[in-house]
Amino acid sequence: MDTESRLARIARHTDEVLTEEELRTLLASNERPRAYIGFEPSGSLTIAHLITARKILDLAEAGCDVTVFLADWHSWINDKLGGDLTRITAAGRYMQETFTALGAAPGRVRYRWSHELTASSDYWARVIRSAKATSLARTKRAMSIMGRTEEESELDTSRLYYPAMQVADIFELPVEIAYGGMDQRRAHVLAREVAHHYRWPVPTAIHTPLLSSLKGGGRMNAA
Repeated sequence: MDTESRLARIARHTDEVLTEEELRTLLASNERPRAYIGFEPSGSLTIAHLITARKILDLAEAGCDVTVFLADWHSWINDKLGGDLTRITAAGRYMQETFTALGAAPGRVRYRWSHELTASSDYWARVIRSAKATSLARTKRAMSIMGRTEEESELDTSRLYYPAMQVADIFELPVEIAYGGMDQRRAHVLAREVAHHYRWPVPTAIHTPLLSSLKGGGRMNAA
């Protein structure tokens, strides 16, 4: 594919590209840019995951080196599956098998776990740098990436680490393209702000639409 064809493949069916010109420049200068999408393993997949599976394949077909990031520690922080890491790990393996069945097989994409990063002191240094580059108020605004709001009164302190960890993930993997649903927009914008602060490479971000459940939306506010 030429640059414009690759750009069209990556950008199709998205709600937003931050920014399209940055993505075009990246594709013109890099035959195999690194991209990722992160998931909290938390139970059964839904029809909405077909949207992300298709975009994972779009990225791979456009020549990207795609990582599917199984964020087990993030699920733990967010109390998914009762905060039981054994169950979270099992859910992550199920998620990998499901995406493999949908065409995103190992060899075509790579699978990484957040515990692979958290084992490194360099990762936690990156988390601290990311946190120091932003205010507490800005961090709390980004907490909606967990499907919660900063007004909730019963949040434990670990949840404040979450936005800085997601920013650190992008730079420690590392990747040039961060992909997610529109619920990930605040985290990706925060990562871009931190990158500008430290003069790190600024990640391009792409966002696909969210598919609301039959019960309606409201939890994942991307504004």
